[in-house]
Amino acid sequence: MPKYVYECKECGITKEIVHSMQEKLKDCEECDTIESLIRIPSFNFLRHNDIGKAAKGEMVKDFIEESRNELKEDKKGLLRKEYSND
Repeated sequence: MPKYVYECKECGITKEIVHSMQEKLKDCEECDTIESLIRIPSFNFLRHNDIGKAAKGEMVKDFIEESRNELKEDKKGLLRKEYSND
């Protein structure tokens, strides 16, 4: 599952949260404020002009590898999970 970064407009806390692509969080659990979360784009590291193309390429490569490993772990967990035939 992908990671998303959320920031609360009320308390200012920033959190990285893993959830499905269809889901979008709105309520802050930290300060119990309704509809105060905004999702921050997590690919903002690619916009920095002070980082050269080679460094950006390495960052993207590292991100892809990290994501690949997370997907493998998620898949292992799902394979171990037992489902009922209801």
